[in-house]
This record gives sequence, structure tokens and C-alpha cells, in this order.
Amino acid sequence: KIVNVTSRMASMADNTSGARYSSRSSKAALNAISKSMAIDLKDDAISVAVLHPGFVKTEMTGMEGDLDADAAVKRMVENVIDKMTLENSGTFWHRDGYHIPW
Repeated sequence: KIVNVTSRMASMADNTSGARYSSRSSKAALNAISKSMAIDLKDDAISVAVLHPGFVKTEMTGMEGDLDADAAVKRMVENVIDKMTLENSGTFWHRDGYHIPW
């Protein structure tokens, strides 16, 4: 399994606020790479996902997040990483286990 940590800000369908061009475009590039990896690695039985960790208490958020990093990782593992398969490979996930539109 390969999991690339991305951001919901990379979703073009979910972009209602604009701005933050560098952050959005770099994460969108990561998402595109991850989608291609999912296709290329399927025959090797390797699943790939991009995963938005949510609003996490870190220096980047000024410690304003809704979960600390340990709790966010626990949710990512339980709700997404443990449930990754070749059938759902190449998808964009929220840490709580639901899909985010591209």
C-alpha cells in the first residue's frame, strides 16, 4: 500500500474559496501522480490512495486543528488505510473514510 498525504484544497470540485495557488497546485500534482501510480502498480498488487488528514493541530495550523496528529493518524489507519484494496485504489479519501471529489 502507498498512501500520499494530500489536502482537500487540491480538490477542484470542492474549491469554493480560491486563493492559495501554490498549495492547491502542488497537492493537485501529487494527486495526479498518485492516480497514475494506482494504474501502473495494480498488476503488482499495490494499492495507492491520496488521503486528506483533516484539520490537524500542527504548527502549520497554529495548533488550531480539531485533532492532534496521533488521533488523526489513528483515524486514517482505521478508516482508510486498513480498508484500501485494489478495487478502491487511486481514490481521494478524507481521514474519516469518505471520498473527496477530484
